[in-house]
Amino acid sequence: MYGRESLPVHTVEGRCRICGARTHVLRLTEFNLKLCPPCYLRFFERRVRRALENHDMVREGEKVAVALSGGKDSVALLYALKRLGVVMGFDLAALHFHLNMGDFSDRNLQVVEEQCALAQVELRVVRIGDMGLRVQRVKGWHPCAVCGAVKRALFNREATRMGAQAVATAHTLEDILLFAFKNLLSRKYLVPQPVLPPENGLVRKIKPLYYMPERLNLVYCRLRGLPVFEEKCPTWSPHGHALKEVFEHMEKVIPSSKLQLALSLKEVLPSRDPDSLVPAKPCSRCGEPATQDPCTLCRLADWFSGRQGDPGAPYEG
Repeated sequence: MYGRESLPVHTVEGRCRICGARTHVLRLTEFNLKLCPPCYLRFFERRVRRALENHDMVREGEKVAVALSGGKDSVALLYALKRLGVVMGFDLAALHFHLNMGDFSDRNLQVVEEQCALAQVELRVVRIGDMGLRVQRVKGWHPCAVCGAVKRALFNREATRMGAQAVATAHTLEDILLFAFKNLLSRKYLVPQPVLPPENGLVRKIKPLYYMPERLNLVYCRLRGLPVFEEKCPTWSPHGHALKEVFEHMEKVIPSSKLQLALSLKEVLPSRDPDSLVPAKPCSRCGEPATQDPCTLCRLADWFSGRQGDPGAPYEG
């Protein structure tokens, strides 16, 4: 168990809003709440359940594949969904991508295996190196773009092989705001939605942590005693996440503003641009649904093998 000093929230002496106990409580400015640790755990899982139910993310009898990176957000999601699956009647499995980055990826996998053993969840490991792929800069692509494109393409393929009807990703409240603001700054008036329905041969994609701040995921992990892989990816750069500092400052000035802003953007902005939708067709090489032929994975495999000189655009719709 972790001490209060290790939690990324302020703790004060006070009365828990839920149970009324006078003890050390956690101050959750995003929700204007003060909760004791046991009530916080129940609050967290109720918030995730509310997202699942309000947006019809998963149905009884279905199987959900959790995209498990091993970090605080995805392991919090895994464990919360495992507990909720018992009462809501859905099955759970974990999907992890070994990113072919040497010892870093091996250490990452060790923690993921520990997390799944603790949660008693089936784990499927996909090694992108076996496909001739790796995460590195490619012509016109940053390494993060390569990683994202590979994962997006593999989510559907592997979830289908696992017999899952939905893939759950651990996108947080700050991720949603970051995507929305980057779109706005590019004059793209779109905001990510909690659910992407199954279409074009793709499984449903769900974001159960859509309304959950990042730091509260870490609180959940700490209080549950869950192992977390805390190493930064070797290719990670803070530049792409700098806007999150703006959101944190905004939250300090106006408590609960992050959540209210996300709700407002979701209400007034569309989730997808109808003019940009391209029907998916089977890739002529691998047969997977894709908006380009050959698909992203096949083009990247060609690039890394030296068979073709241009990997094309870094985004697979």
